[in-house]
Amino acid sequence: AENQYQSAFHNLNYHMDKLQDELGKTLAVNSRKQLSPSLANVWRLAYIAQSDVGQLPLTLMPFNKTEEFLAQIADFSYRIAIRDLSKSPLSDQEYQILKVLYQDAKSIQKELYHVQTEVINKQLRWMDVEIALAEEDKQTDNTIIDGFKTIDKKVSEFPEIDWGPTITSLEEEKKERKKPKGRLITAEEARKKAAEFLQIEASDKIIVDKTGKDTDYQAFSIRIKNKDTTYLDVTKTGGHIVWMLINREIDEKKLTIEQALTKAQSYIKIHNYTSMTPINFEVYGNSILYRFAYQQDGVIIYPDLVSVKVALDNGEVIGFQSVDYIFNHKIRSIPVAKLTVSDVKAKVNPSLQVVSVKKAVIDNFDGNEVLTYEITGKLDDTFYRIYLNAIDGEEEIIQIVQQNEMAL
Repeated sequence: AENQYQSAFHNLNYHMDKLQDELGKTLAVNSRKQLSPSLANVWRLAYIAQSDVGQLPLTLMPFNKTEEFLAQIADFSYRIAIRDLSKSPLSDQEYQILKVLYQDAKSIQKELYHVQTEVINKQLRWMDVEIALAEEDKQTDNTIIDGFKTIDKKVSEFPEIDWGPTITSLEEEKKERKKPKGRLITAEEARKKAAEFLQIEASDKIIVDKTGKDTDYQAFSIRIKNKDTTYLDVTKTGGHIVWMLINREIDEKKLTIEQALTKAQSYIKIHNYTSMTPINFEVYGNSILYRFAYQQDGVIIYPDLVSVKVALDNGEVIGFQSVDYIFNHKIRSIPVAKLTVSDVKAKVNPSLQVVSVKKAVIDNFDGNEVLTYEITGKLDDTFYRIYLNAIDGEEEIIQIVQQNEMAL
């Protein structure tokens, strides 16, 4: 886990550095032929930087302003990159936005570089950050935490950008979708929800620490001090458990991948997550993280995701996350695919060795759900996932499969 955190952090610095360079290029190029690929690179790097942030243990502290900023850069650059610039060239307003984004990215990168220097010089560990955030440990060196808080505060103070009606309406639509369902609950009800979820007695050991962190949802933060410390977030609206973490040392590995999968499947079934299919897993030392997606009519629904982390010493579930499922789950009206498996296989690179093809609903870059064919294949020594629109055959998303990620 420490290696993963360190890798994600240094990758974030690298990609933010490249993003700043690429934004600078968009201001310098003077031809539509050069501008489109440069903007496509801006979109790609902003998207990757969001992914890097998502791999850091920052769920316990506000960093959503920076993530929102990266998402807006990605949306803005993508929409310009895909349009015909010969018919609809870059406007003066859009050029001014690129200038502002360049300066803003430069400011973020400067702060990130400062944090990176401190991490290297002081040999700081991200695992210590994770524990310090969870336990609010005042004695721990908080250089990383303070650095990221400074960055997010700086981003929140950036002058408001007029993105234009398209991007603004898209952002509002995304925020509207990210609302849990149900009525408002009290702190005492949150305590009972946590006890019910963990199958323990509702007692004074279940502490409601604080409420209302600056995240996409308002939640009660729960802490249970027993032999090991357990943490949960329970949404104020609906009383949904969005994540759970048990902080403990994991002993020598005893379970196989298949045995751990059985434990994870039993866990989500007990908590009433039905029609879920395992899609992949990642091994982290003596624990393993499984991801499950909802399945409807044989189609994988990727927006409805649940993650379960299992300790390989005794099969205990030590981590759980259901944010995507809680915000997105519903019964969908899935359209009929106009293309066949043979059609989509013919559309991919002939050099790609196709391993599997299956139907999947995904969120595209406009934030809309689309029916696709998920094509997993190998090119040279790298595995890829390519999502082709099942109606018109257009490429929606291409992903590189990470080295420690394995399909199920």
